[in-house]
Amino acid sequence: MASRRLPYFHILSLLLFVSSLVFFWQCASHLAQRDYVAAGLTVLIGISTLRVGSELARLALAERDG
Repeated sequence: MASRRLPYFHILSLLLFVSSLVFFWQCASHLAQRDYVAAGLTVLIGISTLRVGSELARLALAERDG
C-alpha cells in the first residue's frame, strides 16, 4: 500500500506566491502614501519572492514526474 506524501513543494510555492501578493499590496499602499523608496524596495522583494516561488513550483513538477 503506497502512502500519500504531503506535497511540500506545492504548499511552499503556493505560500510564496501568496506572500509575493502581500508585498505588492504593501507596495501599493506605500505608493498611495508617496513613499517611493519603500515602494521600490517592496517591489524588488515581491519579484524575488515570486521568482523563488516559480522555481519551487518547477521543482514540484519535476519531483512529481520523476
